[in-house]
Amino acid sequence: MTRALITLLIAATTVVFAQDGAVVWQPPKLEGIPDNLPQATVSKEMITKLRVDKVQVILEETPLKDIQKKLGGIIGSSGHAGDFVEWICFHDSEAKGRRVLWLESNEMGGHLVDGFALQRVAEKATLDRRCRAGASEIELPAGITLGLTESEVLRRLGPPTAKYGNILYFEHEHQETIRAEPYTSSYSVYVEIRSGVVGMIQAWKTTSN
Repeated sequence: MTRALITLLIAATTVVFAQDGAVVWQPPKLEGIPDNLPQATVSKEMITKLRVDKVQVILEETPLKDIQKKLGGIIGSSGHAGDFVEWICFHDSEAKGRRVLWLESNEMGGHLVDGFALQRVAEKATLDRRCRAGASEIELPAGITLGLTESEVLRRLGPPTAKYGNILYFEHEHQETIRAEPYTSSYSVYVEIRSGVVGMIQAWKTTSN
């Protein structure tokens, strides 16, 4: 599957995130990303895992149901076939404001977590009761987190593959052999800058042949 199709899949399986007074439940949508993305430029894997409280989540390895057993929450879903996506939503508050984490699995994920979105939310936003309170510790590799400046993101991840408005796009790709078959592993990271700092992070891993 090409990066363009992967991006279309992500766009099709998410909904617009409303900031003020809306009920937050489904994952946010990336806007302003073109269908045809440039070739990967990042030389190394970026975000391959994350830690939520004491639970380690490895992209394309950790089942969504395992997260539910360990951290609780309700698994939501939407779409069908290529548009299918399921997720668990967590929220908490910290000194810098409220944030929401979605652990996601799309049609290619096979019920394994293959992506996530971490986003700062407006104080007026209403959290759906299915979005579980908690997840007070969320740790991403390389010190990537909400609230960083753009220059701090670049120091940690290097130059972006492309920039679309206020969204930095990073793409890494490499070939590997799985069960004697050739595969392509792609790692996509999207960082949205809001008012000078990181307001949203989305990351996906896709392995295809």
